[in-house]
Amino acid sequence: MIDGVIKYEFDFTLSKPLQKELWYDLQEVRKRLFSLRLIGEKEGIGYGNISKRVSKKSFVITGTQTGHLKNLNAEDFSFVESYDDERFYLKSYGKAKPSSESLTHGTIYDLNDDIGAIIHIHSKVLWDFMLENRYKKTDDVLYGSLDMIKEVKRIYKDIDPLSDSKFVMSGHEEGIIVFAKELALAELILYEIVADFMDSISHDA
Repeated sequence: MIDGVIKYEFDFTLSKPLQKELWYDLQEVRKRLFSLRLIGEKEGIGYGNISKRVSKKSFVITGTQTGHLKNLNAEDFSFVESYDDERFYLKSYGKAKPSSESLTHGTIYDLNDDIGAIIHIHSKVLWDFMLENRYKKTDDVLYGSLDMIKEVKRIYKDIDPLSDSKFVMSGHEEGIIVFAKELALAELILYEIVADFMDSISHDA
């Protein structure tokens, strides 16, 4: 299956747009990431996504193929009401189908009940920097796949995920994921990676 399409088995119900309180804070963060080109579109394929937990097994996430849009609205988000990463199954509703990375998000939420938000961005320079500097990383597996789910579980098997809540998707060029208890903190962790990268450039100059 080509990049940029949903890869899991899912039940999707087309419904009215999601209520503003479910997605507005996600859009505010996404606007900043879009302006930095950490979320967007390349060669006709959208990249990057963002989500927040609603309950133990539910979350709101940006819709599939919305990367090209500068501003999202209620019609561009999906509510994931249940999922099972072992069955590779997801159930959702909204005006948009959920991102093709939704099950990876679900797997991360299952690592710790305190995880409240996840950001997935693309940046070749940050991706290279993290790979070169011993950040956590998955093996070379396809994004949105069952292998990616297994890899996420593997790299956090023996540690508290919130103690090191960022990793590189080695098999998904440019792909980076950060997560935290709150959306604002996840965004801050991402900017800390950017700051570390900028420091490394100044030291090399």
